[in-house]
Amino acid sequence: MLQCRAFLSVIFCVLFFALTAEAQHSTRSGFRSPLDIPLNLSGNFGEFRSNHFHTGLDIKTQGRTGLPIYAIAEGHISRIKISSYGYGTVIYVDHPNGYTSVYAHLSKLNDKIENFLRDAQYELESWEVDLYPGVGLIPIDSSEVIAWSGNSGSSGGPHLHFEIRETDSEFPVNPLLWDFPVADSRAPALRGIQVVPLEDSSQVMGTHRSQLIATNGTSGKVSLTRKGPIPVYGPVGVGVHTIDQLDNNSNICGIFRLEVFLDDELLFEEKLEQLDFATNRFMNAHMDFATMKQEKKSIHRTFRLPYNRLPIYRTVKNNGRIELPDNQIHSVLVKVYDVHGNTSEVSFDLQQVDEPNASAESGSLKPSGARRCAFDKVNTIRTEGCNLFIPEGRLYDDAYVWINEVRGGPLSVKSPYFEVGNRFEPVHEEMILKIDAEDVPDSLVDKLMILQYNPGKKRYYNRGGSYKLGWVNARVKAFGTYVVGMDTVPPVIKTRKATRKELSFTITDDLSGIDHWEARVDGKWIRMHFDHKKARLWYKAEDGMIDEESKYLLLRVWDERGNVAEIGISF
Repeated sequence: MLQCRAFLSVIFCVLFFALTAEAQHSTRSGFRSPLDIPLNLSGNFGEFRSNHFHTGLDIKTQGRTGLPIYAIAEGHISRIKISSYGYGTVIYVDHPNGYTSVYAHLSKLNDKIENFLRDAQYELESWEVDLYPGVGLIPIDSSEVIAWSGNSGSSGGPHLHFEIRETDSEFPVNPLLWDFPVADSRAPALRGIQVVPLEDSSQVMGTHRSQLIATNGTSGKVSLTRKGPIPVYGPVGVGVHTIDQLDNNSNICGIFRLEVFLDDELLFEEKLEQLDFATNRFMNAHMDFATMKQEKKSIHRTFRLPYNRLPIYRTVKNNGRIELPDNQIHSVLVKVYDVHGNTSEVSFDLQQVDEPNASAESGSLKPSGARRCAFDKVNTIRTEGCNLFIPEGRLYDDAYVWINEVRGGPLSVKSPYFEVGNRFEPVHEEMILKIDAEDVPDSLVDKLMILQYNPGKKRYYNRGGSYKLGWVNARVKAFGTYVVGMDTVPPVIKTRKATRKELSFTITDDLSGIDHWEARVDGKWIRMHFDHKKARLWYKAEDGMIDEESKYLLLRVWDERGNVAEIGISF
């Protein structure tokens, strides 16, 4: 009998700890840190970015570049990519355990990786490359210094962007599921609860608009500043304004898990354990896009919009819609977790009212001429001078869309300015925009493009396009203000240094942007590196392509509309 009790006690303990581990996460081992300094993060896995979840860790490098980056385990280099934007200089290491580690925004690679890269760039005559070395071609030892930290690509400051992916699927996995030494004893900050009308007839607190209610305190068990049940009419959803912060760190990070209970029954659960690049842009449907863009508030929707294919949801009953069956008081409990198990929660009550507020203003933005576009159908909007084609699957929900001629900006342009839809309504994939161009000589039609104009910043962004039968056509991935522009001005090249030992230039373009460049010394292509943030183009003398016999350099720079500038230098 005692043996039986002891056995049952052991089984109970095993199950208890197994369930506890599942409630948090199972910490994995086998990888070392990619840096030899304390890991202090400026961003984490699952953090909200402009149109996607962040897929790795942004590790601070003490405000400087040049820190050694270590391979987290043995493996081989499976990919090397060099770009002016995005990840900048980035390398991928495949490991025998089925995972790939990614190291981005680098400043320098170790000699064997650099030699392979340089040979490929000279063979392809291109600085920007995307290379896939074969298995075993560039082996990597555990803890080998593979690179040095930097600020390349679209990095906003010196740091290491670090990822772990499943090698076969390429799905990014939360690196903090491994036992990397990141200090985190702070519970997520639960800053507010949003209650959202889900139908045109729905109301919250007597209005057709979403209501964001702040909390008293932000961590642990918190309460709403509003007392008493929240009156609702019709189907509603809940949004959660929450972020996470690590120890001794003011940077905003993302949460790991979120649960919503209605009358003690689990209604919704999300878990940011793994992502998929193919569906990552659906984050636009998960967050309150307009509030993020206008107020920089990270609000997780706990209800699903019709076109949302994110794989992060473990439970979503009735698509997260709350439809109260009576006018009794119903309780809602929201719990948020970070990856280290710290938790915050808030509870509040909802109550269905018998009659809606008849004087409530509509919650829908519907300017003159707007039409309701269905997310699951093809939609076409035509006006004099501007047409928009919205294929199926571009909107996350039905939305009002319009085209109105509006006041323009400072640039001399080739069409009126058009406001196309609500710029705070997200778009999943490309739409086709056509704008009628004013009379333009045939010799200049290839210099036309569609520009997106930001009235607040008075800035123009080239969206490309092509001319056909009087119209300029372009694929765009956002609503906003658009106009036809023309770029006939070549880029500007300014010489910084021009000797055999040091060669550097500043290259800029006023409108369509730098597209590519080519430098040749006595007819031979040389590798020129580019930093778009500083507009700096330079050559590394260790390439050995310029010697005492070299006589003449010819540098050519093209913008996106094909205008070319060139400079020749005799040594």
